[in-house]
This record gives sequence, structure tokens and C-alpha cells, in this order.
Amino acid sequence: MSDETFALLALLLGTLILTAIYVTPTFIAFRRCHPNRWLIAVINIVFGGTLLGWLIALVWALKAFHIDDAQTRGGESGLNLFINDPKKIEILPSSTVPPVPTGASFGIAAEIEQLHRLLHQGAVTQTEFDSMKARLLRKSDP
Repeated sequence: MSDETFALLALLLGTLILTAIYVTPTFIAFRRCHPNRWLIAVINIVFGGTLLGWLIALVWALKAFHIDDAQTRGGESGLNLFINDPKKIEILPSSTVPPVPTGASFGIAAEIEQLHRLLHQGAVTQTEFDSMKARLLRKSDP
């Protein structure tokens, strides 16, 4: 093997190693299914050439993100760097809740399905879901 071939192979191997190190924050974010993985990837690729941009992307990719009781991932604000920041949804008292519209497009089953989606998104708790579902079912009784 000539010196030129060896130098070319060493350069190629070094480039591959440096590229792997460079995209490590992006790889970690996607591997962990981080809720902000695309933003981490952009910061890593655009600003990763600076040590500060690469470190920010790495710390953010390694930072624990909010997982609530329903096992959904947080990061609702888009950053979630220093604290977990789940949005608090305030449920209105029953006296201020508007009546459930009736009609072909808003059946009881559709309303319960929408409540179920809110439950899985973590917007309402199981207790709130049960009380709202019971209220819908009571209203549907003739």
C-alpha cells in the first residue's frame, strides 16, 4: 500500500469519525423520540460547527423530557430545556359548560371519542373524563 493510498484511507476514516461525532446529538434525539428532535437536528446541523451550538444540541437531546401519567411525551412549549412545563387545562365548572350540541355531526359517540382523545393527550385526567362522560350519557337519556 502506497503512502498516498494510506493517507486517503486515513482521511476518509477521520472524516467518517468526525461526522459521526458531529451528528451525535441528532442521533440521540431521534433515538429517544425526543419531542423536539427536528429542532435539535436543525441546531446541530446549522450551529454544530461552533462548539456552543453542538453542546446545546447535545444537552437538549440528553435532557429528560416530561412524561405524564398517560405516558405521552411533553415539551408542549417547544423548548422544555430546564423544567417540565405541561400545560394546565382548567376544566370549567358544570354551570359554565355550554350545552352539548345535538345533531347528526355531534352524536354522543363522537363526543365521547373526543373526550377519549383528550384523555390520551393528557389534557384531562381519568376522573375528569369519567365525570364528563357520565354527564354526556345522562343528557342523552330521554
